Amino acid sequence: MKLPSTQSGFSLVETLVAITILLLVIIGPLAISASTAKSTSFASEQVVAFFLAQEGVELVQKYRDDLLLEHFATPGTPWADFTDASGALLRCMQPQGCGLEILNSGKLATPTLCSSGNCKLYLDLSTGDNRARYTHDSTGYITATPLAGTKPITPYTRSIQLIPDVAGREVRVISRVTWRTGSIRAEQVAEVESYLFNIYETP
Repeated sequence: MKLPSTQSGFSLVETLVAITILLLVIIGPLAISASTAKSTSFASEQVVAFFLAQEGVELVQKYRDDLLLEHFATPGTPWADFTDASGALLRCMQPQGCGLEILNSGKLATPTLCSSGNCKLYLDLSTGDNRARYTHDSTGYITATPLAGTKPITPYTRSIQLIPDVAGREVRVISRVTWRTGSIRAEQVAEVESYLFNIYETP
């Protein structure tokens, strides 16, 4: 005569239910943390892009103010030089804008016309007294892991456009930074707009 078994165990259904519950408990927080990390990364990129756009406006203002300082010793027409369509900022008056940056000497580099992606920004990790960490100079740039003394490419592109008014009393400055982030297909934009006025002389 066979005695009934007193052993008990989990059925297949109970095991599957337990595994499902365990997966839900683990995957839920992981999905939340991944979403949080993505949002934090995007917010960080937005902050950097805004400050880069603000820097673009300030570079144009520095150029205007430097012209006034040059004319303290030698009388001249700094505002006319600033708004001259054939002058140093000619490229910035084009619809596609220009790339502008400050050199370590404190002077502004010659503007570059923004066409075919040449207004990309690179992160200058070289040691020393650098005036700007973000530069349009691609010399020595890398695309791999950033190392000290290199210029890894960034996702940012900055273009600065100047639009003088007809009366010659003000210049509209538009500094636009664009970038692509993560899996978002649309190009992101941070834009700062300002007006610089003729505070030096009467036209």
